[in-house]
Amino acid sequence: MKKKGLIKNKRLLSLIVIGLLIAILFFWPSNYYLVSPGKAERLAPMIEIEEGATTHPVQGDIMLTSVSMKRASLIESIHVRLFNPDLVELRSRNFLPPGVDMDEYFELMQEMMQESQMKAKAVALEKAGYETKITGEGARIVKVLEESDAYNKLQTDDIIIAIDDQPVELLTEVINKVQAREVGADVKVTVKRNGEEKDFVIETRVLEEGSTQPSIGVLISPYQREYELPIEVNIEAGQIGGPSAGSMFTLEIYNRLTEEDLTKNVQIAGTGTISLDGKIGKIDGVQQKIAAAKEEGADIFFVPVGNQEEVERVEKEGIEIVIVEDIDQIISYLEGI
Repeated sequence: MKKKGLIKNKRLLSLIVIGLLIAILFFWPSNYYLVSPGKAERLAPMIEIEEGATTHPVQGDIMLTSVSMKRASLIESIHVRLFNPDLVELRSRNFLPPGVDMDEYFELMQEMMQESQMKAKAVALEKAGYETKITGEGARIVKVLEESDAYNKLQTDDIIIAIDDQPVELLTEVINKVQAREVGADVKVTVKRNGEEKDFVIETRVLEEGSTQPSIGVLISPYQREYELPIEVNIEAGQIGGPSAGSMFTLEIYNRLTEEDLTKNVQIAGTGTISLDGKIGKIDGVQQKIAAAKEEGADIFFVPVGNQEEVERVEKEGIEIVIVEDIDQIISYLEGI
């Protein structure tokens, strides 16, 4: 009897241990984030145009797309490493550039989103025939990262006023001009420091794990930014950060302000930054965003020309992928449907 009881206790203990191990695998967080397709969300409910402005009804939808990023459990990280599923990747929980904490990163993403929305409003209104005015005096450096080539060259409170001798007025202009270069390229950065202009040559580097975007290694904020828009347009995008929805914000606002409905009962999605001259810039995560758009039933997806190589590997069945350089190309394409 004793022997049988001992065997029974050992089996029970084994089952408990196995159960604990399974629970740990499924619920214990790993040191990685799981990056996968996010959502495609309709922009119409997010955008409100002031009463009194002439707007027009639309039949189809324009959607922004996002990438999902959540803490991976141990079993999820093991599964991704073993089976390498499509459109899913692991990113270290320390994916932020060295020396940057999550609060600083989130604040930068929100600043970029606000400026992206402001430029989207201005571009859409100008395309619809209104006059707008947006000005700034560059971007203020709030932090220089030690891992960057800018360390011991640029300083906190320097005002970046030109990139490669081209004047910059807004935060996102600085970012777009830097990210248009190749990784490892030299960039001439002109700053105003204590009333004097100084030039520095900075080598671009990739400082964020999982990104391919070149950086000069500084955190920046807007400097003396002002804008005048003839119509009030409010955008409520929740916790979504960064500038990558700029092109779709522009399209949605423009479509509501013009008589011809560009959507024509078509489900439209896309991604890409927007500049004040209407250029659409490269972004990260385009493959995951296309997958999110397909899941939501999008018929067309607009991709920045800077991401063209990445979409060559995307499964295109069920969705039309259109490569564009600027907002005019998107408008012309939709007018021709």
